[in-house]
Amino acid sequence: MIPNLAFTWQLTEVHGWGLVGVHTALYLADMGRPPLLLEKPLMGTLRPENRAKLQSLEGPYQQVAAMADNAKGHMLLLKEFDVLHALGNGFTAGGPSGRFRGRRNIGVIAYEETRFTPEVMARARQYDRIVVHSTYNRQLLEIWGFDNVGLAFQGIDPTEMVETEPSGRFGDRFVIFSGGKLEFRKGQDIVLAAFRAFRQRHPDALLVTAWQNAWPEVGMTMAESPLAPKPPRVLPNNMVDVKTWALENGADEEGFVDLGFLGRHQIAGILADCHAAVFPNRCEGATNLVAMEAMACGVPVVLSNNTGHRDLLKSPTQGDDLCLTLDRQVPVADRDGSRFGWGESSVDELVEALERLYTDRAAAKARAARAKAFIRTERTWRAFAEAFVDATQDAAAR
Repeated sequence: MIPNLAFTWQLTEVHGWGLVGVHTALYLADMGRPPLLLEKPLMGTLRPENRAKLQSLEGPYQQVAAMADNAKGHMLLLKEFDVLHALGNGFTAGGPSGRFRGRRNIGVIAYEETRFTPEVMARARQYDRIVVHSTYNRQLLEIWGFDNVGLAFQGIDPTEMVETEPSGRFGDRFVIFSGGKLEFRKGQDIVLAAFRAFRQRHPDALLVTAWQNAWPEVGMTMAESPLAPKPPRVLPNNMVDVKTWALENGADEEGFVDLGFLGRHQIAGILADCHAAVFPNRCEGATNLVAMEAMACGVPVVLSNNTGHRDLLKSPTQGDDLCLTLDRQVPVADRDGSRFGWGESSVDELVEALERLYTDRAAAKARAARAKAFIRTERTWRAFAEAFVDATQDAAAR
């Protein structure tokens, strides 16, 4: 039986955590077990159909928020709920985790920081169970002696990633898409270096990006790049100046377009106009939502063969030729153990992969069709939510 669950993070369709919450809440509501929210939901960011299904969660949230206010800083014990705690790198928890505890307390995390200090271990050990979103994260926890780890792979919503005809907005260019917030970990500097070389061979190439970052301090980690000597800057509106960073590091006005933040309703349409999507990421604690969206829309994808990406490289039904992979992985410099498993992709190998997609489009299309079938059937948000709820429970409780 599905237990009563409470979430410590915000429901929104703006970022990955929010999508995890929204789609798990939709599943629980369908099962007649709607979750209790311990953080104010951003209902205005939800698609109208999802907002209509989840609007009723606001009332119970307001009631429990009032109880927390009356508690004047004391911890509230929710005896009838398993509380799911959103954790960041270092197993740090957000504000609601300091105000609420449940019958059981489950940590939920996708982490890239791999240094397990005694302080990190102590924080991780306080949870009855930990749920992760990649084999990479689970294996690291098992190495450190955790035997209470569940795994659930994130997904996509097939009703949102609607297959559509190309609009022709980019003319007859060979369009390469790169998405994900600008930061060293995501490897946009590798994309830029490879695209410069590829465009010298193919002047019809166009790099279309969605690299804006709502956390500019994270974007500043790109200053570490060995490939992009000019670091990014932050604009007065607290946005990262993505275009200037790209142009200063070798992009040209005719070959580069940054789309800024994309709304959920825009993604499928943009991807329909793309011939390739590239993700030479140095590390993914989960499986990369943007890459999965590209695969779901039938775009030929290039993935770095490291960390969480490896969970996207083969399917029980579609085989293991779903994406072109960047296999020349050199360990990223790691002074203190915080980047175990991170990989530096080869710029030359990415150029070679783009060349394969450019010259043999029939093979690229066939490979992309297999990837699309895999994601749209095996990696949906509904499948995630079912596995996620199950993963929160100990084996004996299932």
